[in-house]
Amino acid sequence: MKRLDSQQKKILDFLEFGWDETYTLMDIGESVGIDHPQKVQNKINQLEKSGYLVKTSSGIYRVLKRYDEGNQLHIPFFGFAQCGHAGRTILEDEYPRKRIPVPSEYVDLHDIADYFITKAKGDSMEPFIHSGDLVLIKIQSGYQTEDMVLIVQNQQPKIKRIKAVGDQRFLLSLNKEHKDLELTPFDDTHIVGVVKRVLEEELEG
Repeated sequence: MKRLDSQQKKILDFLEFGWDETYTLMDIGESVGIDHPQKVQNKINQLEKSGYLVKTSSGIYRVLKRYDEGNQLHIPFFGFAQCGHAGRTILEDEYPRKRIPVPSEYVDLHDIADYFITKAKGDSMEPFIHSGDLVLIKIQSGYQTEDMVLIVQNQQPKIKRIKAVGDQRFLLSLNKEHKDLELTPFDDTHIVGVVKRVLEEELEG
């Protein structure tokens, strides 16, 4: 990968420490010493193409990796919450508590904004997921039978497998000490995403 120039590095530094703010090209230019918005846009385009930045739907730039960390990407870490029905609204925080570096091969760069990390609770998915493990989730509604999904059942977030038997659906645990749960027509359920990887403990930093 081509090495970044000093202005690109300054842009990453500026945006990393203002990750919850929306900035104009003029704001960024004034802060990093670039005198024209189009020059700023060109630098940002180069950073996005190289996988360093992504612009969210709300107009906020997210720094995905640092120029001194090789193939590491920074994925937002959120906690669970007991409310919400769609996407990120089930998470405790409007903004991530922090961002955790993970190897770039763990994610699809085209959908980088759909990934987040959370911490598992409970032992129902042992031995594959233990309580306290960091779990990489990709936000999506579709899933395969063998996938573990993050699902909200009656405002309770859970990591389970889903099994369909005729018109019935069941939430399956890997730990046989936990009974399977039948989803009824009275349950309010929403699939948030699919578990893509259980991360090594040292990634939490």
